[in-house]
Amino acid sequence: MLIAIIPLTAIFHSLLGLYNYIINYGRPLGELTKPFDLKELTAESATELKVGFADAREIPRLSKLEAIACTNCFRCQDACPAYAAGRPLSPMMVVTKIKHGLYNSNESKLIDGSIVDDELWACTTCGACMNTCPVYIRHVDYIIDMRRYLVMVNMRIDQKKSNLLLNLSQYNNSMGMSNYGRHDWLKELGVKTVQENPDFEYLLWVGCMGSFDNRARDIIKSLVEILREVGLLDKIAVLGDEETCCGDPARRLGEESRFQELALNNIELFKKYNVRSIITICPHGYNTFKNEYPKVDPWMKNIKVIHHSEFLEQLINEGKIKVNKNNIVFTIHDPCYLARHNGVIDPQRNIVRKLGELRETKNHGAQTFCCGAGGANYWYDVPEKKRISHIRLEQLMETNAQTIVTLCPFCNAMLTDAARIKGVEDRVKILDISEVVKASIIKPQEVKVSNE
Repeated sequence: MLIAIIPLTAIFHSLLGLYNYIINYGRPLGELTKPFDLKELTAESATELKVGFADAREIPRLSKLEAIACTNCFRCQDACPAYAAGRPLSPMMVVTKIKHGLYNSNESKLIDGSIVDDELWACTTCGACMNTCPVYIRHVDYIIDMRRYLVMVNMRIDQKKSNLLLNLSQYNNSMGMSNYGRHDWLKELGVKTVQENPDFEYLLWVGCMGSFDNRARDIIKSLVEILREVGLLDKIAVLGDEETCCGDPARRLGEESRFQELALNNIELFKKYNVRSIITICPHGYNTFKNEYPKVDPWMKNIKVIHHSEFLEQLINEGKIKVNKNNIVFTIHDPCYLARHNGVIDPQRNIVRKLGELRETKNHGAQTFCCGAGGANYWYDVPEKKRISHIRLEQLMETNAQTIVTLCPFCNAMLTDAARIKGVEDRVKILDISEVVKASIIKPQEVKVSNE
C-alpha cells in the first residue's frame, strides 16, 4: 500500500529531483544537448537522423523522467522574463503539457497539439527557470529540442528567423555583412591579425556585434585603447577576415547542423594559429567556447576562455591599470549567459567598487533578469504585452544610478534601445564596463604629478 502511493507523494518528486541532479551533475546551465555528431554523420545515417521531437512519446526516456519530477510549484514561471512580459510562455506549463502527454498517449502530440509555436520562440534561454527549479528540471532542453524539430524537420520558421540562418550560411556571420575587411577598422587602432602577430598571447574574439555594429565597436575600441595605454596591445591578435560567428544564434534557434559547422571551422582555426587563450566581450561567445565547443572537439578543453571583465579585473589587480574612484553611482546589469550560466559575478563588482558607488538591483548576479536578446530573440519578434528590455531598464533605474554598467553588446543594445523608446536617455548612461574603466584610468603623467 505504501509503495503504491509513493508516486503521489512529495517523496516521489524528491527522488526524481535527486535523479535529475545526478544525470545533470557538472553540466553548466548554458550547455545544450548535442543530438548528433556532425563529424560522424554519413549520407546514409543523415537520412535516418531524428532531431528534436513533436510528440511526448518521442522524448528520450531519461528526459521523460526529468519532466515527471515537476511539482507544479510555479517557481520557474515566477522567474521567467517571458512570462513577466506577457509572452505566450510559462516554462511550468510546457513541462506540465509534456507530463500530460506522457500520461495520456492519445493526447501526446505537443507541436500542432498542446503547444503552439510562439510558446517555444518566446523563450530567451536565460536559464532563470532552471536556476530556480527545486527538482533540477532543464526546461530549456525541451524547448530547444522542439525548436530543432520546427527548424530542421518541419522547416517552419518566419522570414526573420530564415534571414538569420541565411546570413549565417551565406556570410558566416549573423549580421548579413560581407566578412571581407571585417576587422580593417581595427588596424587603424594598431591591432594586428594572428598572421601579423604570431606570438600573440590572447586571441581577441571580436564577435559579430563587435565587428559590424557601431555601438559594439565602441566597446571593442575602449578595450583596445586600455591595452594600448598600459602597453599590452601586442599581447592580443584578431582573426581578421577569418573570424566567423561563434554559432550561438544558430544553436539557440534550433539549427544544430549549422552550429556544428561553424564550431568545427573555428576550432580548426584555433588549432592552426595555436590559440591558447580567448578574450571575448560577448557572454554568448564566452559560453559557447567554454561549455559547448569542448563537446564538439575535446581539444577545446585546453583553451582558456576569458570575459573582458575578468581580464580587466586581472590587469587592475596586477597594478597594470590604475583607476580613480569618482562620485558616480553605478548599477550593474548582469548578462544571463555570464552571471547565471557561468557564475561570473564578482569581477565586475570588484571593478565597479573601485570606480564609484555600486547600488544593486533586486535581480542581480545569478538572479539577474534577462534583457530579452538571448535564445536568438535579438533577431526576431514574439507577441508580448511589454518588452522584456523595458522591464529590466525600469528595475535598473529604480536604483537611481547615474550609469548602468553592461557586460554584453546585446544587453547594451537592448537597454539603450529601451532608454530611447522610454525617453530616459538623458537620465541614465548605459556603458560597457570597458568604457567606465577607460574613463577612470589614471594616466602615467597623472601618476607622476600626484607623486610630486
